[in-house]
Amino acid sequence: MPQAKQTDLKRRALLRNGGLLLAVVGAAAVSPARAGDDMLSKATVHYQSTPHGGQHCSDCAYFIPGNDAAAKGSCRLVSGAIDPNGWCERFSS
Repeated sequence: MPQAKQTDLKRRALLRNGGLLLAVVGAAAVSPARAGDDMLSKATVHYQSTPHGGQHCSDCAYFIPGNDAAAKGSCRLVSGAIDPNGWCERFSS
C-alpha cells in the first residue's frame, strides 16, 4: 500500500476515534446530576439547610444521623454533610 494511502487511513481513524472520545467526554461534562459513587448532588435535589414546612432531614427515611442530634449527618441519596434541619426534594417520611 502506498505511504500516502496509509497516512490517509490513519488520519481518518484518528479523526473518527477522536470525535467519539470528545462526544463521550462532552456528554459526561453536561450531566453532573450525580456526585461521586452514584450519589446525587445537593444542587440536583435543591437541598437547603433549613426545613420546608414541617419536613426536616432528621425525619427523612434516607437521613443517617450524626454523632448527636445537633450534629450533621449524611444521606443515602445525597452526597456531603447533611444538616438534620435541612430539606430536599427527595424527602421521604
